[in-house]
Amino acid sequence: MPAPPPYSAQFGVAPVPLNNNLGWAIASLLICWPFGIPSLIKALQVNSLWYQGQHAQAQLAADDAKKWGKIGVILGACGYGLLVLLVIAYFVIIFVALGSITVSQL
Repeated sequence: MPAPPPYSAQFGVAPVPLNNNLGWAIASLLICWPFGIPSLIKALQVNSLWYQGQHAQAQLAADDAKKWGKIGVILGACGYGLLVLLVIAYFVIIFVALGSITVSQL
């Protein structure tokens, strides 16, 4: 008796497409757009590649979209954090400078 054929996708049932990481792309666009643009481009390629049957390329595009999205979010958050620290330091310096001025110096 021959071995049964290997299991495959049923007729009319498509496999579930990959997560295209569009959320990372949108978050990266809002926080740090230079890294959000390649992330968005790759995220939008995932579904079309998947439905063309190019599953390996779709997985690579999804991985690239996630990579660029995470880079954009991390760098953008660090940049905004640095900006907040610089603004706080600026106001501290201004208040210290104004506090050291006496009435006779005005």
